[in-house]
Amino acid sequence: MVYVIIVVCLFFVFGGLYCSKNNPFAPSVITPMLWMCCMLLYLTVDHRLPTLSTAFCVTLLCWIASITISSLLTQSVTYKQDQYNDVGFFVRNVYLVLAIIAFPSLIRFAQIAIVNGSSGNWALDLRLAALGRGSGFEEPYGGWQIVIWPVSYMLELLCFKKKTWWRFAIPLTIYFLFGVVTMSKMVFLSIFLYTGSILFFKKVIRLKHFVMAMVPLAILFISLQMVRHSSQFSAVSSDFIRTYILGNMSAFDTLRPCSAEHFGENTFRLFYAVLYKLGLSSTEPVDVILPWIEKPLVTNTYTGMYPFYVDFGVAGVIIFAIILGGIYGWTFKKAQCGSNFNILVYAVFSQIVFTQYVADMLFSNTAIYVKMILLLLIPFYVTKNNLLVCKEKVVSIIKL
Repeated sequence: MVYVIIVVCLFFVFGGLYCSKNNPFAPSVITPMLWMCCMLLYLTVDHRLPTLSTAFCVTLLCWIASITISSLLTQSVTYKQDQYNDVGFFVRNVYLVLAIIAFPSLIRFAQIAIVNGSSGNWALDLRLAALGRGSGFEEPYGGWQIVIWPVSYMLELLCFKKKTWWRFAIPLTIYFLFGVVTMSKMVFLSIFLYTGSILFFKKVIRLKHFVMAMVPLAILFISLQMVRHSSQFSAVSSDFIRTYILGNMSAFDTLRPCSAEHFGENTFRLFYAVLYKLGLSSTEPVDVILPWIEKPLVTNTYTGMYPFYVDFGVAGVIIFAIILGGIYGWTFKKAQCGSNFNILVYAVFSQIVFTQYVADMLFSNTAIYVKMILLLLIPFYVTKNNLLVCKEKVVSIIKL
């Protein structure tokens, strides 16, 4: 079955590239390419993991085919020109100032994490503190700054001009240091995907540049793992592939379909959380930190199919893959047509699509992504509706 998946993915990759004008960020390209690479690594790396079950392979084929075909269908539709295309300068300034104001909190967090660390390894102390353990200080992922930093960075990258290069350099530096301080591979992956997606849609880079950039990114990931665990390159690289790439598939094989205690408790976690917070339901939302397993490896990531499979079985995987593929394909096509707002929205989606081999990001972090998209919309909305101009007119009338 693994070989069947590889062949099917290869077919979809070429089909996706053809229909997407060789854009590697198309959901119809990323999805089959990711899973094809995972399967090739599974066949070639000495991972000592059990054989993937037929149930997993069939479910994965349904997932890949549903996302790819659905996204290709929505990509094929002709859409009218998006009216949200001009970025407001005033709102960008506000975001940039807020990003700078939040920066000292990151330095303060790093200082306390290292001083209070007990592992003897500063990098591991930072990582444990980022996960809310070992520092005696509030973890850095819950504040408003984790939304402002990437939003400000993406807006400044989209509007980059050589004369005002510092506007781009400031949020990039802050966001990069956020990745360093938290020792987070996901932050660096986000920077890589946001940058690559925006620049590709703006026709600044091509496919070969994206492929070449993946080499230093992989080295950075392994280096972070080495620093955090004080291990040798060869040992870390092998363990990295087993734990972060292949282990998710084996972990999925430990799940039971339709085993959720409540209807759609993983897929619709946000609704359960809101109703519980308002006191309208006694059902607590499931924890975003999924339960850990010990065998066949220690992990708590089960691929992006987890919520749909656990809640609704294979049928749920197919249905939600079709829905997600349609949304991704629609946003991608509008971005490809030159819509600046949709370029930024799809840059956000690109991270979700790219990390599907690890875990579900969209339904587990819905609130964060909604905040990001709303913040990205504000400068376009303000400019389109001339809100600041209207404000100036009101002030002038009052003065008269």
